Amino acid sequence: MRISLLIAIVATLIDLLIGVTYGLISGYVGGRVDMVMQRIIEVISSIPNLVIVTMLGLLLGNGVTSIIISIAIVGWTSMARQVRNLTLSYREQEFVLAARSLGESAPKIAFKHILPNISGIIIVQIMMTVPSAIMYEAVLSAINLGVKPPTASLGSLITDAQEYLQYYPYQVTLPALALVLISLAFILLGDGLRDAFDPKSGDR
Repeated sequence: MRISLLIAIVATLIDLLIGVTYGLISGYVGGRVDMVMQRIIEVISSIPNLVIVTMLGLLLGNGVTSIIISIAIVGWTSMARQVRNLTLSYREQEFVLAARSLGESAPKIAFKHILPNISGIIIVQIMMTVPSAIMYEAVLSAINLGVKPPTASLGSLITDAQEYLQYYPYQVTLPALALVLISLAFILLGDGLRDAFDPKSGDR
């Protein structure tokens, strides 16, 4: 469980750092810069994750580092798109126009004024990204691209126990149940945070 959470949380933090910064710059600057940056995202999103994992496995070996990097390389694009769309809607708001009229720089407006206003949605997105990363690590372990012994994760435990399923079903059931409960906990936390930051969403 420790390795699975480590992979998910570190990869999510990398996604947060790159995705939020990239999305803010793309959405606030706009124009040709935004167009080029969005084309870069489309190119990265078109690369299959398994190709990245296989290449990193050859370079770094199958382990925690290669899995984290593979998730981070592609995972930040969804965060960047969402932040960019929110930035586009906020950059014409009155408080942004007021900051411009006072002579504040573009980076200061983006990170000091726009970012706090979209932080609620970003936090919810993070809570949804963590279970996705945990599931992704489990899938990689199932196809022998995950962590290798003596390192163990929930995914590798499930994979190793499959051949003994008929005689020792609990060896599959316990890590699978832990995987489901962790993912469900983060999803429910994300739903709760979404309702907290946007009370109207709970009434729909």
